[in-house]
Amino acid sequence: MMPWPKAWAWKKGTTIATVEQILEEYLRHAKVFSEKDTNRFPPKQEEDHTINLKEGAPAVLDCKIYPLSHDQDTKLTEFLGEHLRKGYI
Repeated sequence: MMPWPKAWAWKKGTTIATVEQILEEYLRHAKVFSEKDTNRFPPKQEEDHTINLKEGAPAVLDCKIYPLSHDQDTKLTEFLGEHLRKGYI
């Protein structure tokens, strides 16, 4: 099993704060964490760039970089599916 950083661990009993629970000094940042706004990709910017692959490079690599437990593989699949639906990847 891979040693995951503690920051990635979802602790039981953890809840997501509502706007009413956020300290007033941080309310100006509430839009950054809006669930509605996370379902869209940010507009194109001047700093955006493309990654050009070499001629003849495979479009898909059919491999796993490191072994995952069943639970980790399930979470990864969910994460990738969500980000594919949102158009992030």
